[in-house]
Amino acid sequence: MGDKTNPQQAAEPAVPGRPDWAFGIAVDALNSLGSLLIIAIMIVVCADIAARGLFNWPIDGVSELVGIAIVVIVFLQLASTLRHGRMARADLFINSFRARHPLGGGLLQALFGLAGLAVCGIILRATWPRFSAAWTGNEFVGVHGQFTAPTWAVRLIVMVGTAVAVVQFAVLVVRDVRLAIERRSP
Repeated sequence: MGDKTNPQQAAEPAVPGRPDWAFGIAVDALNSLGSLLIIAIMIVVCADIAARGLFNWPIDGVSELVGIAIVVIVFLQLASTLRHGRMARADLFINSFRARHPLGGGLLQALFGLAGLAVCGIILRATWPRFSAAWTGNEFVGVHGQFTAPTWAVRLIVMVGTAVAVVQFAVLVVRDVRLAIERRSP
């Protein structure tokens, strides 16, 4: 049946001694924070539903918190999704192409990684001025007197998550090129 290993299989878990083990731990730590935030949001939403139903007293700011949390969760978990090969994609073409043409398929996969790196770089560059404005301008989300939250914290998490994703895309590009060259060699 040939080689059953998926060339797009994710990087292995962080193992001490590997050059990227500390980075892998950091990526997985961000992912864990995102998971904890999911649990916290579930608790807050359930508490809001219970407070509305039992006491006719909604918790202020729940909709704002959920909106902010979704963005934060995506960027906290993006690099881990890449690292562990869980990013949604269509494997139908690339896997068969890579099996028939290891060098070309690996280089094509690296090109996809470069495109992801470029998109994340654009997001990172575009977020910096918005973070700076939110920090200096005391921007907030919510309604004064009821619930407010600073927007700079969300923008900072977007920048950190995107920066980590840029590094992860770079790691994947290097890996894909290396694997393409190794599989081409006899």
